[in-house]
This record gives sequence, C-alpha cells and structure tokens, in this order.
Amino acid sequence: MTFQRSRAWLGALAVVVWAAGAAPAPAQEQNPSVGNLFIQAYLDKNEAECKRLIQTRTAEFPAETQAMVEYAMSAEAPQKDQDFLFTIAGSIATMYKEHTGDGRLLAAVEGSYENLLKRRQQTAISAESVAKLQKDLLALGKGEWKIQSLRMDPAEGLIVEIDVRESTSGELTPRISMAVTQQAAAAVKKHLPEVKKGHVSWSSMGVGLKTAFLE
Repeated sequence: MTFQRSRAWLGALAVVVWAAGAAPAPAQEQNPSVGNLFIQAYLDKNEAECKRLIQTRTAEFPAETQAMVEYAMSAEAPQKDQDFLFTIAGSIATMYKEHTGDGRLLAAVEGSYENLLKRRQQTAISAESVAKLQKDLLALGKGEWKIQSLRMDPAEGLIVEIDVRESTSGELTPRISMAVTQQAAAAVKKHLPEVKKGHVSWSSMGVGLKTAFLE
C-alpha cells in the first residue's frame, strides 16, 4: 500500500470516529505509556508531538500497537472503540514506516483491520428484518416486554434480551410459557432465516425467567 493510500485508509476511519463524538480518553497515569502519550497528542491534533514520540521512542511502539490491535479485535471492545484504536494503530504504523522504512507493522495493522471488517460482515443483519422482528416480539409481549438488546455475536450467534415488566397479578415474578418461547423462536426464523444459532432470554427486575435456544 502506498503512503497516499495509507493516509486515505486512516482518514476514512478518522471520519467515523470524530463524527461519532468523543473518543475514549487515555488513562491518567503518573508514567503514561508511549501509546497513551501518542493518543493524547493525536487528540490534541499535535502531529509534531506524534512524530517526536515515534522518533525518540521507536522501539516501544510495535508492542504497544500490538496491544491496541489485540484489544480492538476482542469481543469486549465496542465498535466505536475498535474504530478509534485502529485509527491510532494505523497512524502509529504509518509514521513508524516513514521513520524506519519498515512496513511490517503497517501491514499487520491493515491485515487485522481487514479481518475485523470481514467479521463484521459475517455478523451483520438487515436493519429492516430487525425492525420487523422487534415489532413481532413486542406484539407477542402484549405491552409487557422491552427489548434490551438484539445483536449478533461472532461466537454465540443472535442474542435477544427481553426485559419483562414486573407482574401486577400478585405473582412474585412474571411467567413466560413454553408456547410463548416457541412463538418467539418462530418469529426469529421468520425474519432472520440466516440465523442458525443464538438465544432469546427473558428477565424481570434482574431475575432470569426463561431462555429459548435457537437451532
């Protein structure tokens, strides 16, 4: 990848991050890592300081960049954090290549980012289908359900979490019948036929009520 194309790749990610709002702030440390120092300089739009860090602490950046990428690729990292960290990692790797002539770090970052995009595509679901599924599930709940989460997980498949309003019938906790769980699973298959695994779970006031596994 040429220097110009590298800049274009970073610019596309930066637009996503800055448009989305405030980026994750680096941790406040008495002796901040070189990665946190670079992030602070980046947020301050201080390119001269970013380059100075690359030039004076060159040997520290490969391991620091690897740690950023590993977290960004993890299941715990929200998408916004992933995009931000790949922006930082890409900026570091580009400047590192300019300073050292070694493009292996940049190639590794780009390869990881491409893998991340492929993983996102594999777990992407149609917004229209999601809206239809939500409508059917809420109708099934007859005003007693609130969908807390509806997402695809790379490992677990579709995860639907439903909060059930506290019972007003005198029961300690609401009841979710087997028939209702089957209807919910049928709604998933109707609107998201490509989904092969996952689960729909119901809870109320933090108490788990029922889980229907999708097969």
